[in-house]
Amino acid sequence: MLSKLCSTGIVLLTFTILAFGCTQEENITKTQTKDSAAQQVPTQNSNVLETPPPSATKITPATKQLQPNTVDPDSNEEPVKAPTIVIDSNVEASGSEILSSSTNSLVDIWTLAAEVDTIGPEGVSPEAVVLDDGTVRLYVTSMGIEIWESSDGLSFTRVSARTPPGSDPTVIRTSNGWRMYFTEHSNKGPDSGGAQIRTAISTDGIDWVVDSDTGIVQETDRRAWGVPDSFVLPNGQIRIMWTDMVPNKKREVIRSATSPDGISFIKDAGLRLFGGFVDSYVLTGTPNFMLVSTTPPGGPISNPQRLFLARSENGLDWTTDAVPLLDRTPRNALDPTAVYIGEGNWRIYYVLTDGPDPFQGFRIASAILSSPITPVPEPTLSAPLANDEQNTADKEVSEATCEDTRYTFEDLGVVLTAQDAGNPDPMAPMANPSSLQLIDGDIRLFFTNAGAGIGSAISTDGITFSYEGIRISAPQAMNQGVNLGPLRVYRLPDNRIRLFVGSSQTGVQSFISDDEGQTFTVEPGERITQANAEMKAVQKLSIIPLENGKWQGYFGPAPQHGPPGEGASQGGPPNHWLRRATSSNLFDWIVEPGIIIGPGAPYLTASAREVFPLLRNDGCVTLFYQLNKPQDAGIRDFTGVAVIGYSTSENGTVFREQQVLVNKRDPAGPDIIRLQDQTYLMYHDSTERSGYGHGIRVGRLAVVDD
Repeated sequence: MLSKLCSTGIVLLTFTILAFGCTQEENITKTQTKDSAAQQVPTQNSNVLETPPPSATKITPATKQLQPNTVDPDSNEEPVKAPTIVIDSNVEASGSEILSSSTNSLVDIWTLAAEVDTIGPEGVSPEAVVLDDGTVRLYVTSMGIEIWESSDGLSFTRVSARTPPGSDPTVIRTSNGWRMYFTEHSNKGPDSGGAQIRTAISTDGIDWVVDSDTGIVQETDRRAWGVPDSFVLPNGQIRIMWTDMVPNKKREVIRSATSPDGISFIKDAGLRLFGGFVDSYVLTGTPNFMLVSTTPPGGPISNPQRLFLARSENGLDWTTDAVPLLDRTPRNALDPTAVYIGEGNWRIYYVLTDGPDPFQGFRIASAILSSPITPVPEPTLSAPLANDEQNTADKEVSEATCEDTRYTFEDLGVVLTAQDAGNPDPMAPMANPSSLQLIDGDIRLFFTNAGAGIGSAISTDGITFSYEGIRISAPQAMNQGVNLGPLRVYRLPDNRIRLFVGSSQTGVQSFISDDEGQTFTVEPGERITQANAEMKAVQKLSIIPLENGKWQGYFGPAPQHGPPGEGASQGGPPNHWLRRATSSNLFDWIVEPGIIIGPGAPYLTASAREVFPLLRNDGCVTLFYQLNKPQDAGIRDFTGVAVIGYSTSENGTVFREQQVLVNKRDPAGPDIIRLQDQTYLMYHDSTERSGYGHGIRVGRLAVVDD
């Protein structure tokens, strides 16, 4: 699995930490797709299918020599020889005995036959399980954790689900449902350290509630970390393996921890594997055998990643082979998962790149692994569904309440027109309102005023405004290296006002004011650069506070630029999309992986722009934005070319349902202010060619009571 931790500008997926080789000091975040499995008569094992494999072309590497996992000369620590623990007493003896005596002929016993080179959805870290009715379920990291299901193991349909905010899911079946382990990164990003493996629970494997920490945390700031694999030992305990790096060394290692209850884990001594082996997957029901991928010396560009088989007699001391089980050179093969399909055969799902470049073209492929062993059912984990402190019902109600939120908008008319601001042309751009409640209770409204710059108007009630003049001159700003465009104002904890501005040529820049927004001074640098945003231009950084003393901002590209990785769209309005960034000081921002709304998002894929976030008292986050191609969202009832829509989320990162709020006069640039009486006003710019021309309107925003 690729480690986005080792690179900074690569394929993004909501917090995917995938181990890829850090031998180059630079790695990547990869995209996987998932689709997998077979026709089925399930056994008790959640990953076991009973069906013969389809015919396929054999890939049989040459004879390989086993490499005992003794001491890594490049490691700062030695693998500790573990006490003998019998964990395969129920596995047919033939498998273990043959491997124990066949140091030069593993591939003669274990063979891999290529099946399908591409299956479907894009993503990373696939995890496959088989349900009681034979359905194959696939968990995958994409823009968050997605769930897909298949009746034949090869044709998958996405399932609507509530999943944890993380990446790299791995699941086990419990006595009353399912338990998931996943990687969660710190808000500072994957390169900063502080990642951890957490756990979530579910009764159906579809809707999940985060349960607790596991105690498995990233102890250094090395980039390759995470990608957990969980499995049940014959004694009922849970073991997790994950990818890590040894301080001051370049090659990845695999560590493990064990738990009696699936919640609290104790780190096992030593290393399970070293030398660049990553992405472990222990074959379900056969804890003596696992698949791994490797990052070779020189990195995956010069030596593509390949899949290897590893074995162990006690589950702690592992041996791998000198020759790969699967070599797709010049393409990279990595990140395996599997389901058993009967008669000693497994369907393997793995990531396959289109070519030698490990930074692009990721697909989920399948292959058939033939083995000399038959798995036994894993013990079912007997553990409480959640920690005592957790109230699952309350959390589920909260999520449902957030997503079911509905608003009404009562239009109160025009508050400012281009002519009110001194422009003789009524169609002169008067747009991008951003409101600020002053310390004395008045409301100052900022906006872009044609080519003159950023102007302001003042009001005592938020409805009737008096034009004040230009606060930031466009020519003067240009002389200071700032190209004025859409803006947002935000009051800092010290009561200064920061004005964030973007344009069609730059990233996000800022000005600062210490007199309630009457005068502004330009600040050095860019808050979000074009490169970090992966946009040719950035606008509308709109901010809400987080509970941890940090802030989250939402933004999108400037109008004329097309969707990610493409040029301007042809034959219609350009596509836009929304992303998010986090900050600990409101000055330095870290762009988070993934697209939350717009082309490339996991749920709401219609073009969206000019976002405003509203953090409600109940913790729900609603994003208001312009849908500039409403037909793509299935919207037909509107006049003009655009509407203002909204979507509400429980966590501010995953948005699934979308509603229309304003569908007349080409509304854009929504901005909301909470008045002292706790009611809301919403401003937006609009166009009425037969009337006032271009101007800013206001209305009352209200939450619909159940």
